[in-house]
Amino acid sequence: MSKTSVDSNRRRVLQGAVAVVASVPLARLIAGTPAQAGELPHLTMDDPTAKALKYHDDATAAPRVDRAGMPAKDQFCHNCNFIKADSGEWRPCQIFPGKAVNANGWCASWSKKMG
Repeated sequence: MSKTSVDSNRRRVLQGAVAVVASVPLARLIAGTPAQAGELPHLTMDDPTAKALKYHDDATAAPRVDRAGMPAKDQFCHNCNFIKADSGEWRPCQIFPGKAVNANGWCASWSKKMG
């Protein structure tokens, strides 16, 4: 084989590889959007991570205290920095990936929403 033939074949293989890699994000976009909170399974208080973080679906029933040991009366999932949606009764949360938390819930990882 001549050097030109080898270079030409190598170039075609590399172009094909680049095309495949470049098409992956496009295929994901076409395949569908990520699950919304309403489609995510709801976090239960039996979940091991929920237990460890003292998660409650109803913050008013949770024995909530802030990091200083004071009552955490204004802390809810809906005003936490880790919540990933602005509306809905059940919303995705960064602390519990793949699960939706109750907007009126609470856990020990609560952090004031920024902005």
